[in-house]
Amino acid sequence: MSWLIRFISVITLLVSAYTAAAEQENVLTFRTLDPSPVADSVAQILEEAYAELGVTLRYVDMPRNRSLTESNAGRIAGEMGRVPSLDEYYPNLIQVPFPLFASELVLVGDRRECGLCTLQDVNNLAYVGGVQPTLQLLKQHQFTRPTVQAVDVQQLNLLFINQRVQAVILNDFEAQELGYQNNPHLVFTPLLSFIGYHYLHEQYADLVPRLNAVLEKMHDNGRISEIFQQRQVVFEQRHQFTTLPQFGVLSASSKLIEGRAEMNSKGSYWEILKAVFQPVSEKLILNTNSYQRSVVGFTEQRFDILIGVSPTQEIPDSIRSGTHIDYDFPLQLYANTYDDLEESLAGTLTRPICHVSGYNYHRLLPEGLTYYQANTVLDCFAMLDMNRVGAVISYEGTAPDWSDGDYYIHELREAQPLQLVFHNTPKGRMLRDWFDKRLPELVQSGEITKIIPSSGESQH
Repeated sequence: MSWLIRFISVITLLVSAYTAAAEQENVLTFRTLDPSPVADSVAQILEEAYAELGVTLRYVDMPRNRSLTESNAGRIAGEMGRVPSLDEYYPNLIQVPFPLFASELVLVGDRRECGLCTLQDVNNLAYVGGVQPTLQLLKQHQFTRPTVQAVDVQQLNLLFINQRVQAVILNDFEAQELGYQNNPHLVFTPLLSFIGYHYLHEQYADLVPRLNAVLEKMHDNGRISEIFQQRQVVFEQRHQFTTLPQFGVLSASSKLIEGRAEMNSKGSYWEILKAVFQPVSEKLILNTNSYQRSVVGFTEQRFDILIGVSPTQEIPDSIRSGTHIDYDFPLQLYANTYDDLEESLAGTLTRPICHVSGYNYHRLLPEGLTYYQANTVLDCFAMLDMNRVGAVISYEGTAPDWSDGDYYIHELREAQPLQLVFHNTPKGRMLRDWFDKRLPELVQSGEITKIIPSSGESQH
C-alpha cells in the first residue's frame, strides 16, 4: 500500500510541475513602460493581441539600459516598443514585423538660452540611457560637449527644469506628457523620425508570426485605431523633403513694424520669408497690414502665412511654426489709478479696457470685463487720459511721451516668442515643416546674419 501512496505523490508532483511550467509559458514579462498616451495604447494593443494567443503580460520596473541587457539575455521576454534595427545591436531579439507606432526624437531647449536650439547651439544636454537612436545621433553629429544619461524620463525632466542641463533629447510624446508644449519658451527641434516595433527574445520565436497575424487582424478591423483614438493619440509625420517642394503662389501678411515688415516689402521679416519661400514658390506675395486685417485675411483664406503671432493669440483652424521669428516685449496693463488697476485684475472694473484690434487679450484677465478695440495704441492712451476707458493693454514702453502723468502698471505676461501661423491643411503643414527645416539651416550657414538686425531688439 505504501508504494501506491508514493506513486500517487510522484504523479502529483509531476502534474504540479507541468502545470507550473505551462503557466510560466503563458506569462511573459516586460519592462514597465513610462506612462504616456502612446505607451499606454501600445501596452493595451499588445495585451489584447497576446490574450488571443492565451498569453498574459506582467511588468517589472527597471531602467531602459538594463531592460535591453535583460531582454537580450532572455531574463525578460523582450521589448514592448523600440526603434527599428534594434536586433542588429541585440542579436537575440527578434522584431515583430507589425509597425506599432510612429515617433520622433526631439531636442527641447529654452529659446531664450539657445535660440533655435539645434545640437550646434546647446552647451550640454541630457537623455535617457538605453535609447539607441539618441546615441547614434550624438555620434553622427560628433557631439562632444557634456552629456548626462538619466535613468528615466522623470529624472530627465528634473535635470531640465532645475537647469542642470541646457537641453534634453526625448520622444515627442514623452515631451507632451511632461507638458513641455504648454511652455511658450521651449522649442522642439526634430532630430529623427522612426517607427516603433515590438521585440521578443529568440526563445519565443514561435510566437512572432502568430502575434504578427493577430496585430494585422486588429489593424484591419479597426481595433488598433480605436485604442489610439480613445487616448486622443494622433501620429503626424513631418515631411522629410528629400527633394525641393513646390508651393505655387504663396501670400503672407504681417502687421506694419518698422525695420521688420514695412510697406515696400522691406524689413527682416520679409527678408526671412524671401530666403525661405521664394526658391520653392512660383510667386511670393507680401502684404503689410494692420494686425487685425492680417488676422481677418488669414482666417478668410486670403493669406497662406500669418507672421508674428504670440502663443497667447488664438487663430482658429491653424498650426504654428516650431521655430520663432522674433520675441515681443512684456505685455502690461496701464491705468490712471491704483483702484482702476486692482478692479481690472479683479474683474470688477465697469469702464472698458482698450487694446489694439485683433488681439484676444481678454483671456489674460477675469471674465466680466468689457473691451474697446482701437486702431492704434495711441488712440487707447488718448482715451485713457480722457478717462473714457479704465485701462489699456499694451506692450512695455509703448506709453506716449505726451502723457500728463505716470500710469499704474501691472505686467500681464512676460515677453513671448513670435511665430508663423499656417492653415491646418496638408499644404499648411508642409509649409510649416519647410519653414522649420529651412530657417535653422540659414542660421547654421551664417546667411541669416545678412537679414536679422544687429541690434537684437524685440518688436513692439
